[in-house]
Amino acid sequence: MVNVAIIGAGFMGETHASSYKKINNSNIVAIVDRVEEKGKKLAEKFNTKFYTDIEDLIRNENVDAVDICVPTFVHKDIAIKAANAGKHILCEKPLTLSLKDADEMIGAVKRNNVKAMVGHVLRFWPEYIKIKKIVDSGKLGVPLFGFCERLLVSPDWYEDNWGLNEKNSGGVPLDLHIHDLDYLIWVFGEPSIVEAQGVYNPKLGGIIHIATNIEFKNGKSGFAEGGWGFTGDFPFTMVTRILCESGSVEWIFRAGKNIEERAQSADVTVYEKDKLSYIVKVDQTDAYFLECKYFIDCIMNDKPIKKATFNDGCASLKLALAARESAKNKKIVKF
Repeated sequence: MVNVAIIGAGFMGETHASSYKKINNSNIVAIVDRVEEKGKKLAEKFNTKFYTDIEDLIRNENVDAVDICVPTFVHKDIAIKAANAGKHILCEKPLTLSLKDADEMIGAVKRNNVKAMVGHVLRFWPEYIKIKKIVDSGKLGVPLFGFCERLLVSPDWYEDNWGLNEKNSGGVPLDLHIHDLDYLIWVFGEPSIVEAQGVYNPKLGGIIHIATNIEFKNGKSGFAEGGWGFTGDFPFTMVTRILCESGSVEWIFRAGKNIEERAQSADVTVYEKDKLSYIVKVDQTDAYFLECKYFIDCIMNDKPIKKATFNDGCASLKLALAARESAKNKKIVKF
């Protein structure tokens, strides 16, 4: 049995807690949150203990792993405390706000020989996995170009609006856009050149919309668009499209205001040269459940984390920071 403490009682903390309750060999031993009313409410929902401080948790509970779902600007301190206490770590994306902090987190993990994973959930999302498998199979020929899109209304779910301050969250490039940048890295490999344009609104967290062109070291290219500047009942939108030599594959998903309506299905469509397009059915298991289950399985079976490692998180952070720099300074950034 893996004893897990969830650090953060917000939307993502509750999402992860719901996943752990469905996983064999996982046990939620505590919820940790600085806001007592919110933290106790979630702890009561999952019939577990509540703490306001991770150090009290470590002193008083038998914890094997921590799941960090707090604002990005405190990821580093909590992750290092957990690593130094010998606890395995699942940390929500982005890993942190700077490459220096990311290096410190990776160093703490290595020194203490703990398992560490970052919450780049698209690597566990069934449709994104299916698209990558189709591309990797070679049935459509060599992949040439990737397109990803992630659009939504201005978020109002951040407690005290912490996410709408670039110093806390990194803004759209690091908090939202990074999902698709990470996916394009997963499909195409290491980037070499980045050029981005953005729309700036300091009241909504700095850059509220960004479009990023990427050239990869293997000569392939990609484009990602992301933003939370939409209004009204504009639906949460995700799009992925990969162009290959002899075909393409596409997924277009529109949900509710936030990702809470992720359970509704949308088809993955394959277009092959000289053939009619066809639909590929995809398993609808929740991606957050799959992510948390993978984390627990690696701990239970003492297997190394190979998907969504801290190094993967550092690579996507580097690309997101480059995109933000390019958009802000109107320049091409070379790796």
